[in-house]
Amino acid sequence: MFDADDWASGNDDVEEGATVANRTMTQARLERRRVIVAAAAGLFAACGYRAASMDEIACRSGISKPILYKSFSSKLELYLAVLDEAVHVLDETLSTSLGSARDMQSVVVATVTAVFDFADLHPRSAALLAGAAVAEEPAAQRLAHRAGTICTDAVTRALAPFPQPRIGQQWLITAELVAIAQACARDWVATGKPLSKHDAVATTAGLCWTGLAGIRSIRPQPSHTAE
Repeated sequence: MFDADDWASGNDDVEEGATVANRTMTQARLERRRVIVAAAAGLFAACGYRAASMDEIACRSGISKPILYKSFSSKLELYLAVLDEAVHVLDETLSTSLGSARDMQSVVVATVTAVFDFADLHPRSAALLAGAAVAEEPAAQRLAHRAGTICTDAVTRALAPFPQPRIGQQWLITAELVAIAQACARDWVATGKPLSKHDAVATTAGLCWTGLAGIRSIRPQPSHTAE
């Protein structure tokens, strides 16, 4: 006679097997997605969005083009996934660096350090975000803008516990601090890193800190209009 316990046990085995199979398929899809994004990132960084082709990305990923389109429905969707990952790397780099800042000067140093680390240790992500800023795709431009906002917001939060100038000045100071660090890091990489990163960071941070201190202490003289 059929035993109900045996039936229940068999059912459990089937469910467990299905769960394992689903987990394996999910892991396989995630791994395939990781491989595709990595291959696409290299091509987009080297060629730009327009010149990169899905055929070449599929080839570099070691998969067929139809399989590629099962993971990403379009080149734009894939490009945005690549950019989103670059933004995440930037966010992590900033958070790690700013986490140890304890005063205004160390916030400046940490900001410059993070920007140089991003350009030096993650050149592909840096190139991708730089390209997105001038891309013709509005969605890509929005992600590049988001990267800039992440930088300024992170620095604003880090500076929040300390005495600040007026709100309008605070925004401008933060934006320019990030912009100066990015410009110096970009030029440092473009010119073949003529200084050690330590010296380049120290020079840039010194420039930014002196400028910040000057803005806090110097007030423009009132203009006089002719009577």
